[in-house]
Amino acid sequence: MIFRRKGKKSGEVKRHKPQCSFCGKAQGQGGRRLIAGSGVFICSECISLANEILWGHNPPAPASS
Repeated sequence: MIFRRKGKKSGEVKRHKPQCSFCGKAQGQGGRRLIAGSGVFICSECISLANEILWGHNPPAPASS
């Protein structure tokens, strides 16, 4: 769980589940796993989509002059 201070004076701490910084879905929704970065999270579905975008398409052929 992630803890954040709600108010400076009250000192109360609010708990919330981490969620993907890209799609906003929480960990555990539909078997998703989150990978933590520096203040951000990414879920396994967004990683798969990014891999598909990066590696799943052939780059366009360079234009001939």
